[in-house]
Amino acid sequence: MVTHQRVPVFRSDHACEMVVNTLEEVRRLYPYKLIGYVIMPDHIHTIINNASGTISDWLRRVRGNSARVILSWLRREGHERSLAKLVLKSAQKRNHNHAVWQKDPSVIDLWSPKFIRQKLRYLHLNPVRAGLCEHPADWKWSSYRSYLPHKAGAVPIEIDWQGYLREKRLTGAGGQ
Repeated sequence: MVTHQRVPVFRSDHACEMVVNTLEEVRRLYPYKLIGYVIMPDHIHTIINNASGTISDWLRRVRGNSARVILSWLRREGHERSLAKLVLKSAQKRNHNHAVWQKDPSVIDLWSPKFIRQKLRYLHLNPVRAGLCEHPADWKWSSYRSYLPHKAGAVPIEIDWQGYLREKRLTGAGGQ
């Protein structure tokens, strides 16, 4: 998902926290498996397996909810310069005058565990390739460290190289 006009909305830790909170909120309401993510200054990569509808449903929920809280925060805190960068040329449906996200996000179907691992490495290395850090573990807004040893339940992703939700695994434990 790329920000509107590539505005670096996610240079702020607070904006990143809002996206992470949105991912968790959407997952509570509409179960999905979050396999990996990285939040870059002007875009986000995720690897998910949606158990509640289509990928379009998931994108609509995450993009819509995150945009609403981010724009509300920018307005409330008086970040006029940031809001000016997110202004739309003409008002959209429901009279929206600002956008956080570009239309038409890129979606790739990942069809094998090998492909999932390849894309997971790609997204975890994104901050390194962009010159934002020296090693993926240095980037705070990534699932990379979740794949290192940690206490069970301490991270919001599920380490599962299969990457696919099975119907019988959706029962119990809150659907996760």
